[in-house]
Amino acid sequence: MNRLGVRAIVLGCVLGAACAPASAQEPASPASTRPGREVSLPPNEVKDTFFAYVMGIITAGLEADLDNAQMRDILTEFKSTLAVPFDLIDRVTQHTDGETGERTIGLQFSRHVIIPVPFALLWYHPGTIEADQDLVWRVQPGVFHDPARGPEPVYDLELSQGGVLVNIDDWLEALFSATLEDTWIHHIVFFRWKGDWIGLLEGPGRRTGRAMRAYFDFTKNTIMFPPPADLENAGKQLADEPPRVAR
Repeated sequence: MNRLGVRAIVLGCVLGAACAPASAQEPASPASTRPGREVSLPPNEVKDTFFAYVMGIITAGLEADLDNAQMRDILTEFKSTLAVPFDLIDRVTQHTDGETGERTIGLQFSRHVIIPVPFALLWYHPGTIEADQDLVWRVQPGVFHDPARGPEPVYDLELSQGGVLVNIDDWLEALFSATLEDTWIHHIVFFRWKGDWIGLLEGPGRRTGRAMRAYFDFTKNTIMFPPPADLENAGKQLADEPPRVAR
């Protein structure tokens, strides 16, 4: 059942990063803010076509400002093997401030989001993902020193506006309280680990305040559960949420 929580958090992160551009307070020309699908990472690096596009924009640091229709026009199939509620996404932006160099990613939904966790076990969805209508993530590029491969790129998306909560059904949380609880998503981290692109979702548990982490391998398109010990150690280095008072 912990796998359910992992998948739920992964999908909550997906909502936050959905299309990889930033909080566009300073609009650029339309042509310069609509990256084509040629920016996508190759399928041998990211198997899912939608997230290959998303991560291509993030890793290249491109200016972007797209509404729902423009995203559909660029990605004609507009599908993902992970069930993302595309119809609720109004706009995604990525912008780097010319003076400060700060890069942000903005995600605007058509309304406050409360959706079932887009994963079912025997047709049962174990909870909901709840997100504010407007989300902004601060992007912090960096380098991760993989002991097996040396320096690898890291992109830490830290939530700076709005909130995202993975809300697990009460009976599941009571039954698996040692490993499962509602989680506020504070960080989405994309990094290379042993040659694969990994997505790390991290934030405090609502009940205990402890750091909760989940990993998704975008290269193999699979949940990393349970995560290998060396991957979990890497995750603690990249996003180490201090204990917080439950809220």
